[in-house]
Amino acid sequence: MGLQAGANGLPFIPVIGLLNSDYMKVNRDFVTMKDPFTGGEYVVVPPIVPDVAVIHAFKGDVFGNVITDSFRNDRLLAMAARKTIAVIEELVEPDEVLPGKHGVFVSMVHINAVVVAPKGAHPTACRDAYDIDTAHIMTYMEAAKDENKFMNYLDTYITGPKDHTQYLKVVKSEVNND
Repeated sequence: MGLQAGANGLPFIPVIGLLNSDYMKVNRDFVTMKDPFTGGEYVVVPPIVPDVAVIHAFKGDVFGNVITDSFRNDRLLAMAARKTIAVIEELVEPDEVLPGKHGVFVSMVHINAVVVAPKGAHPTACRDAYDIDTAHIMTYMEAAKDENKFMNYLDTYITGPKDHTQYLKVVKSEVNND
């Protein structure tokens, strides 16, 4: 709900269902407020306004219009953020940026940069393009348990490859060696 407040430029937003919950104990940003119309009490949460959001999209055009997956809140995130970078699978003509069965249109007014990166969601999935790379996720989870292994993971996959193409070559060579 904080993203909803941020996307709409609101100073806070009421949330039903948090009153008397443990959320009130662990999040000091949540406060209660009387409804000026009914007198009922509600929890209100502050806006979330990220400085930068990076979203993934199926496709986009040179103007910054993109189509994201309907199962994610990328449109809301793009609307709330001060700057948004859209990583797209495919650069298409403007008349091809149309939402399909599982697509949501995000207007160029909410996108500051477009990066064309096929398989840019790896190791997670991109619907109808590629599945989650479970083996790679397991590699990450194992590496995250130990600082030295994690530093090696970062060197191999994050800081080591000079660009996304090289990253994909590293990942592909591991898949082919299995």
